[in-house]
Formats: sequence, C-alpha cells, structure tokens
Amino acid sequence: MTVGMVPGASIAGMVFSLVVSFALPIGLFVYAKKKLGAKTAPFFIGCGVFFVMVLMLEAAIHRIVFQLAGEALTGSVILYAVYGGLMAALFEETGRYIAMRFLVKPMDFPNAFMYGAGHGGVEAMLLCGVASISNIASAVMINSGTMSAQLATLDAEKAADTAAALSALWTTPSLTFFAGGVERIIAVVLHLSLSILVFQSIRKKSQKDLLNAYLFHFVIDSLSVLLSAVASVWVVELVTALVTGGAVLMARYACMEE
Repeated sequence: MTVGMVPGASIAGMVFSLVVSFALPIGLFVYAKKKLGAKTAPFFIGCGVFFVMVLMLEAAIHRIVFQLAGEALTGSVILYAVYGGLMAALFEETGRYIAMRFLVKPMDFPNAFMYGAGHGGVEAMLLCGVASISNIASAVMINSGTMSAQLATLDAEKAADTAAALSALWTTPSLTFFAGGVERIIAVVLHLSLSILVFQSIRKKSQKDLLNAYLFHFVIDSLSVLLSAVASVWVVELVTALVTGGAVLMARYACMEE
C-alpha cells in the first residue's frame, strides 16, 4: 500500500494540540499558585482522582458492563451516550466531591481552582497530549521516508494493515487536527467550573450546586457522543462550548450567592 505525505498544516494542528495539552495545565498551575495563592497539593490531588476514578474504577466497570451488555449497549448510539454520560458524571463528580470534602485543605476558591486545573490538566495531557506526540512522531517518520522503509521489512499483510491504520494522518482534513486542542481548552474550562460548583456546594451545604455539577457533566458527555455520530467535529465543539459556557455562568452565579 502506498504511503502518502502528511500535510504541514496537519502537523501544525498536532503541534497546536500538543502545546495546549501541556501548556494550559502548567499555565493554570502557575496562575493559581502565583496569583490566587493556592496550595500545590490540590493540583496533584486532582491528577490522582482522575487516575483512580477514571482510569482505574470507571475503566474496570466499563469492561464488566461491555462484557455483559455487548452489542445491546455499544450498538445503540443513544444508549451508549446516556451510559457514557452517566458513568463519567458519577465517577468524576463523586471523586471531585470526596477529594474536596476530605482531602483538599483548606477548601477555598483558590484551591478549588487548583484542583480543577489538576483534574482537567492531567486528562488533557493523557488523552490529547500523548496522542499528539504519537501522531507527530508518525508524521515525521512518514514524511522522511523512514516509515516506508520500515513497512518494507514487514510481510505484505502486516504492512498493508499498518499503512491503513496510519492513513488517517494524511487523509484526515488538516483542520481536524486542531480540534483536539480546542476540545481540551473547553474540557479544562468545564473542569474548572465544575470544581467551583462542587466547592460552593460544600461551602454552602448546597445540594443544588452539587446536582448542577453532575448534570452539566452528564449533559456535555452525552451530547458529545450523540453529536459525534451525526455531525462534524466542529459542530460538536461548538455545542460543547455553549454548554460549558452555561457551566461557567452557573459557577459564577453560585459564587455570587450567599
């Protein structure tokens, strides 16, 4: 199978997404530390909660549910979207509440902000940053001819499968590679907003703010899955940005309430 060339604009999109995935969390960490006076620990508590609640516990439940439900769940976009949204909201917001209630000390606005930077930041690094590094490395190897030389050493079937897997790098519209970075910006803003909502729910003993955090997380994750099946990636990002804007306003309102 012929290996194409990865356009420079596509590589630029990969680099953009990579920079966003690492620079945004680091920038927010510095801002929270220097400008808000936040402690360092909440950032790493946020990272730890993401590891435990998402990569370990939620992932384990997914494996069990997918084995039991199979195509009945994964074959229906609506069911899969509702399930995914519920699980994401349940594990991440419960983890956020437990961490802020018992681990983050003192529990104030600067430390809530720092927690959100850690939770959303490590997600950006792992989900988008690592993938961007892999894409950039593959693109460089493809354009330099190194990949073709390596494929030539494989048997025909394996070489064809590998080339087919890599073909998205030169067949996907270049603008799409910028979407990962845009998505991570939106996601980090959402995590900051949800962290503030959960903080306010603890400060005011308000079930309403905690419920809003669960609700916004569920809605945005479910909508992302549903829209991905019928619309372009930029429509998905536009809708998630609008919903995230609602979460920002809700967090701001929660801060203004006594």
